[in-house]
Amino acid sequence: MIGAWNAIAIAVIAVIGYLIGNFQTALIISRLKFRDDVRLYGSGNAGTTNMVRVYGKNYGILTFVGDAGKCVIAFFLGRLLGGLFPINPSDPAVSVLLGGYIASASSVFGHCYPLLFEFRGGKGAASAYAMTWCLCWQAALVSTIVAIAVFFIWKRVSLVSILTAICYLIATYIVWATGHADKYLLFFVAPVVLLLLIRHKDNIKRLLRGEEKAISSGDKR
Repeated sequence: MIGAWNAIAIAVIAVIGYLIGNFQTALIISRLKFRDDVRLYGSGNAGTTNMVRVYGKNYGILTFVGDAGKCVIAFFLGRLLGGLFPINPSDPAVSVLLGGYIASASSVFGHCYPLLFEFRGGKGAASAYAMTWCLCWQAALVSTIVAIAVFFIWKRVSLVSILTAICYLIATYIVWATGHADKYLLFFVAPVVLLLLIRHKDNIKRLLRGEEKAISSGDKR
């Protein structure tokens, strides 16, 4: 069955999604605004949390919007390309669906490991969060509620990202198992959740040791 699919279309959409993910909002802001590299400070990551800690919450918000926005762009562009260059020529609807899945998942990977920035990107939380809404809004809504509760109780952004990812995977499985999602959904959600957990492995270790710090905003350069 997979042999009948258009491997070239899959590869092209994946590469385009990955390159979109290479757009590192944190690095662009830190270089253009501060003539600096945010990765030299704090956690060393090019993501929302480190931007808040290094340059303040306003720049953190801009980073989140940029990182989430690029995943949304990748998703809809992938759907467009999936329609123009069918992944499964015998099923145009599936081609559009998978085009969005492939491009958005690839953009999260591109954010975490950007070729254009020495493979040193962020941890993928903002991009993955946008992807969750694109792929399964029901599970995204549940995980968002969990995220808000966890943040206000513990004030640990890493804990929010970790628990939200796990919650999203569970909620997506429930939606899928009850027949309210397509059969391909979990094949894209599970790897992204695993990637997110891998990117937060140091945070997990610090959380288990009780050493993870609460988020603070300011200029820590």
